[in-house]
Amino acid sequence: MRILVTSTPGTGHLYPLVPLALELQAAGHELRWATAGESCPQIERIGFRAAAAGLGLAERAHLVRERHLDLDRLPPRERRQAVVPVMFGEIAAPPMLADLEEIVERFRPNLVVHDLTEFAAAPIAASRGIPHVTLAFGLAVPGALLSSLAASVADIWDGIGLIPSESAGLYDHLYLSPVPESLGGPLPSRTARPLRPMHFDGASLTGPPPWISEFGCNRPGVYVTFGTQVADQAPWPEILAALGTVDVDAIATIGSGIEPSTLGPIPANVRVEPFVPQSFVLDRASLVVSHGGSGTLFAVAARGLPQLCVPIAADQWDNSDALAAAGSGLTLEPLDRVTSTISSALARLLGDPTFTNAAHRIAKDFVELPHPRELVEAVVSLA
Repeated sequence: MRILVTSTPGTGHLYPLVPLALELQAAGHELRWATAGESCPQIERIGFRAAAAGLGLAERAHLVRERHLDLDRLPPRERRQAVVPVMFGEIAAPPMLADLEEIVERFRPNLVVHDLTEFAAAPIAASRGIPHVTLAFGLAVPGALLSSLAASVADIWDGIGLIPSESAGLYDHLYLSPVPESLGGPLPSRTARPLRPMHFDGASLTGPPPWISEFGCNRPGVYVTFGTQVADQAPWPEILAALGTVDVDAIATIGSGIEPSTLGPIPANVRVEPFVPQSFVLDRASLVVSHGGSGTLFAVAARGLPQLCVPIAADQWDNSDALAAAGSGLTLEPLDRVTSTISSALARLLGDPTFTNAAHRIAKDFVELPHPRELVEAVVSLA
């Protein structure tokens, strides 16, 4: 069977698809992966054939800025509703659709698998009678946002002779949710099925750094990351200063675009690195500080670790709220991002066992979700 995988560029969108794609490929199916050209080498290193399609991250961001959405006037929690339909719907979907038309014509897939924010796959598949699978990377899209997304791509559906989907195509055939009910509530659609998120972070492409064996050996290990997209917006000076006030080993991964010299004083108990595959660190960590991005938050939750969330954008606020409601984390609001408050939150999460106990309960819920290998038959049976 020929299976086309389509995704938004960027690690946070690519990597959640990898475990299921590997299982499909291992089952003997022929896969082709369509994403922005800048992400094709990343996909090819993992072992897939890639085809360039759609806009790159910088071009998307530039076109969003040209819209002058005046996001600064909106509270941080409300900006997702304004940005997502514009970026992923109005801006990204039309050029992706144009590229996918050629790829589909050439590859002739029997099935399409796409990530949650790639909104050209559903209409191109529907127009050709090809079943498609939505693989979510986080919580279900809230109702108001889903309506805005559907409206943002309605012209695409109409333009190829289809009735626009009220769910932007997300729930048409099969929707795979990587979230246990203890974090995300009930499944969002009758077409939805749970899927255990098998976190892929590139660790299989490299080896552990030699210094990692010392991390968390003699005192708690704290891992700090703000992912690949919003690291330059993190309150690094305040977080690093707070880490210097608690008796921990800390690793902060800041990305390749930030110079450590711009972060302010780095305490002796903090190691700063551009990037380390998360699985090497999570095996030894006691606590994680992050932006609450879906990939990081659910990977950490599946390990049973408490978390301190410092949301910046996108779905990070919803993720952080869900974690806090489940009892395994704390969320820092913008006015709380000062050294003293961060220090207190770190001490509370490390010292109060109720957070760790809740995190362990959630981790058990993740284990009970079906492994991607168990969903291969359900996926391919659609075709």
